Amino acid sequence: MLGFAILVTLLTMSDSCQEIRIKAKDGGVVLGRSMEFSDLRDYVNNYVVTEPSGTKHEAPRLPNCPGDPFTFSNRFKTITYKGTFRGEWLNTTADGINDAGLSASVLYFTDYAEYIDPSDIMGTACANSVPQTMVTTYILATYQTVEQVRSDLESGTFPAVWAGYDLGYVPPLHYNIIDKTGAGLVLEHVKGQGVKWYDNTVGVITNSPPYPWHMDNLRNYPHFQRNDNGREGFKYSSLGVDYSLIPQWTGSGLLGLPGDYTSPSRFVKLLPFFHWLQHLPLLTTL
Repeated sequence: MLGFAILVTLLTMSDSCQEIRIKAKDGGVVLGRSMEFSDLRDYVNNYVVTEPSGTKHEAPRLPNCPGDPFTFSNRFKTITYKGTFRGEWLNTTADGINDAGLSASVLYFTDYAEYIDPSDIMGTACANSVPQTMVTTYILATYQTVEQVRSDLESGTFPAVWAGYDLGYVPPLHYNIIDKTGAGLVLEHVKGQGVKWYDNTVGVITNSPPYPWHMDNLRNYPHFQRNDNGREGFKYSSLGVDYSLIPQWTGSGLLGLPGDYTSPSRFVKLLPFFHWLQHLPLLTTL
């Protein structure tokens, strides 16, 4: 089973997100994420939206695509998190889950996201392209598993993704996709590199930089462990006398854990706690 929870928090001077996946020994999977904005204006309203299978979605029109815009329909029932802006529904599906147990989420990818210019979509691409704001909508409508998403990305049948406006600008987004087995995929459209996707083996994602950078950064913390380090204390000798200063606290297994709120620090901070939770024998999912 797959449980899904969303926490929207208002924190000063923060536009950041994080998502975690916990998998228990019994196979239960729970996802949780936070979404923090320092300035969530009162003309933006947020809703949990349910859609039946068969719900039709229409992409915005493109300048070099005559005829009807690209459309697709839900193969599954979905529960999604969407918003309105000055009374109009936004294109962006921030988070959601379908009744096949597949979830998809967007997180900010500032300074690294780059999508196709809308005017460059033409010809056959017109019949298979969506703005970055509708990627999660398409994924939840179309797929049952992470492997199916990966297969379409590898074959080139996944829609082309172009730069769409929402809230008056082009939101810089990357995506985390998790299915009911706990398998995960990070999808990024990286400036100067194109479309990239990676197995999310650690079950954590935050914001910029790209996912491989975060994984390399974990090499800076090889000493992290569940149990305390150095319980024998700091030992030294003075004037022929041996001393041992034994710690009077616990937690040395995580000595050096970042405490700030940057994206790299949040990635490192989340990982050990939620990874070790996966030793639990049972999870009661939502």
